[in-house]
Amino acid sequence: MRNVFDAIRERRITAEQIQSSDLYYKIADRVDMFPLLESMIDSNDTIFKYNRKLNAYSVIKADYIMKNNAEGRNIFLFLTGNGEEGRYFCRSFFPQDKMDYTKNQASWTLLYKKKVTLSTGEEEILYDRLKN
Repeated sequence: MRNVFDAIRERRITAEQIQSSDLYYKIADRVDMFPLLESMIDSNDTIFKYNRKLNAYSVIKADYIMKNNAEGRNIFLFLTGNGEEGRYFCRSFFPQDKMDYTKNQASWTLLYKKKVTLSTGEEEILYDRLKN
């Protein structure tokens, strides 16, 4: 998956190539929301500890799910730890259709969030409720 995102970012795969796929209609909503991905990750909207067993039909393996509202639609953003303490990546994201993936999930309160720009190593504190 990372290779695909890198190829898109580096413009080796163009929007026209993606849109020419016979299956594009299945991912069009996700592609339209892609420019909002960073702001969704940076937001402090509702965060849930994700229990896949509560969504029996889902094959998404994630540790957390965020529910954001963007452009008048709920967006689900699934996050997974990458093995390094406190670092997470986007496993999947998509606008809500019929199913609410946060139903019956345990809501968490965010206390601290830091963003690291991988290309520069620059760190930015996005949210800190640990300081009183």
